Amino acid sequence: MEVVEASLTDGGALARAVAGVDVVVHLAAQMVLGESSVERYYDVNVMGTLRLLEASVSQSVPVRQFVYASTDNTYDPAHAPREPITEDHPQFPGDYYGTSKVLCEQLVRNYQKLHGLNYTILRYGSVLAPNEAVALFRLDWVRGFLATHTTAGRRSNLWQLLAGGDDFLGALQEQIGDRTGNPALALTGPDGRPWAIHTSDVRDTVAGTLAAIDHPNAINQDFNIVGPRTTTFTEGATVIAKHYNLDLLTAHMPATLAFELSTHKATQLLDYHPHHDFDSTITTAQDPNPTPDYTPVTQGWIPTSDPRS
Repeated sequence: MEVVEASLTDGGALARAVAGVDVVVHLAAQMVLGESSVERYYDVNVMGTLRLLEASVSQSVPVRQFVYASTDNTYDPAHAPREPITEDHPQFPGDYYGTSKVLCEQLVRNYQKLHGLNYTILRYGSVLAPNEAVALFRLDWVRGFLATHTTAGRRSNLWQLLAGGDDFLGALQEQIGDRTGNPALALTGPDGRPWAIHTSDVRDTVAGTLAAIDHPNAINQDFNIVGPRTTTFTEGATVIAKHYNLDLLTAHMPATLAFELSTHKATQLLDYHPHHDFDSTITTAQDPNPTPDYTPVTQGWIPTSDPRS
């Protein structure tokens, strides 16, 4: 395998990177706005995609398929319906990250119309390696999750959930107090419905991506590529408590974050069958002699999309 490093802001370097390439799988993006200027953020994400598309169609032998990694955030998970979200659901994200992905999706489609560049758009969920999943659904992680998005304000991709002015951290502190020991923690909304995020084991994400490459049914289509079902905070916390012998607590929040994506289209057209629910992911993480079928990450997971996309 040849490794070529290229910045998304350097069109010439991108052209050299894709020279002689048949299929481009565009995974690179800046997920968190953080302290970046909005202009810089969109230069990396949107203009970076434009540069890569232009590089793909400018080769003497053009790229035959452009696979673009998008996100569940394009569906505005803060205002999700109760039923599973299909690919034809409206895309009005209301946050910087999701908006950048919607813009890129349109660029990808336009390059097919303009240049005949075949594409496949894959909307990933919250992708996790087993070794980073072990931190989820515990008190420290939930505190960090809420604090990160609260502090970020409009720069958070959960701004639409937080915009009502409710004090999520205050509600957590009132119910949990200064509890130590980092117990497993579930969250529910005001009506008792559990919070839920559609986590995706990285092995399923890879399988879905590989299934789309060169598949005739994938050409000029978009697909949700996520885990077998959404993971409620109740289920996730129960799994963590079981595997690590922890206390299990529940806190009630002033609003509900809960969504699920449908994989029916990917199943029907790509024969995509995700295998790893959250329990399977944690079981792999605990295995002292795991099958080397994923690369462990070196940093803990910081949720960004609702969490990560």
